[in-house]
Amino acid sequence: MSAPFRSCEILTVGTELLMGQIVNTNAAYLARRLAELGIPAYWQTVVGDNPDRLDAAIRTAVARSGCVLLTGGLGPTADDITMAGAARAAGVPLVLHEESLKAIGGYFSSMHRPMTANNRKQALMPEGGIVMPNACGTAPGCIVELPDSPAGPAALLLFPGPPKEMTAMFEASGAPYLAARAPFRLRSTYVRMIGIGESAAESRLADLVERQENPTIAPYCSDGEVMFRITQRVSSDADPDLVPPLLDEVRARLGEYIYETGPRAMHEVVVALALEKGRTVAFAESCTAGLTAATFASVPGASGALRGGVVAYADDVKRSLLDVPPEILERHGAVSAECAEAMALGARRRFGSDFAVAVTGIAGPGGGTAEKPVGLVHLAVAGPGGVEKRELRLRGTRERIRQVAALNALDLLRRSLLP
Repeated sequence: MSAPFRSCEILTVGTELLMGQIVNTNAAYLARRLAELGIPAYWQTVVGDNPDRLDAAIRTAVARSGCVLLTGGLGPTADDITMAGAARAAGVPLVLHEESLKAIGGYFSSMHRPMTANNRKQALMPEGGIVMPNACGTAPGCIVELPDSPAGPAALLLFPGPPKEMTAMFEASGAPYLAARAPFRLRSTYVRMIGIGESAAESRLADLVERQENPTIAPYCSDGEVMFRITQRVSSDADPDLVPPLLDEVRARLGEYIYETGPRAMHEVVVALALEKGRTVAFAESCTAGLTAATFASVPGASGALRGGVVAYADDVKRSLLDVPPEILERHGAVSAECAEAMALGARRRFGSDFAVAVTGIAGPGGGTAEKPVGLVHLAVAGPGGVEKRELRLRGTRERIRQVAALNALDLLRRSLLP
């Protein structure tokens, strides 16, 4: 095995990133994968489409990190400069890689489109580089190994900018290369919780988070839920698994809030549970406008449990499609526990499902009152055993309120499916 990389650095290339025209999701993905592979990453840099600034960024990154992962700038146009920058860093010329040229031509043929002359540029590789094929696009990537740097063994790994192309190439070619050069390996377990805030959860686990032992535990927060990652550093697969005792301790302290100890998100857990129990589900949504049903349906195989759904914003639609009694709307209003319950019962009857989920609320930014402020959301799940309800008082943007409402609606469904 080659000498391990002491660390890696992520260098994303593109003026559009600097200007905020697109979100740098590639850096987030690569940072997660480097952590999973056991390779530390201490720096991330974004540089525009300027050869001099790119050269300077590469020199700096190699000097302090050794291994550098670059994304973007592998296209056919004049502002795609990354491959040439890597060749300059290595002190080698760009040479035509015939196999890549053939693959690019084949890609255009399969799309029934002519290949233009400038696409030939994408087949030019730094001499001696290890070519990484692109299964999803035209731009191949390349691994350019450099003489050892002050930070130890050095290499440039070049990936295309489009996220689908980058992730596929990284998994097929980049990850195996890096895994063979990782200084150690990581075993990680993710503990996902809902119904408790990050600060409250961390306070219950403070002594475990602060300890400097292997394995470690660290919190990660996202809208509406909390996640902790338990990570053990290992030198080989033969090392004993130290994670279960720590996981048991976390369960003992926070078990009532844990919905998953693994990689699955809430909607994946709920769909799997519905399929496992052979239960069908329908949705009736007002303020979330179908977001809950769409999230449920995003899981492959969800069709085996999903009966259907309705977006019922207007009161007359709630009455006509979901049989919400007029007196409930007049007495309690559309944003009420009573209306949510009636919507769930109506959807269950309408779709003939085992369970039905209802969401009604005020997502804002307008429409709130002193009695019913923006962020008030009522949830209900109707099932064979009756109706379960939950009231939420949420804060934030309209988008956040809708997302957290949908997340909690799925959690209420999960709890209803468990017995």
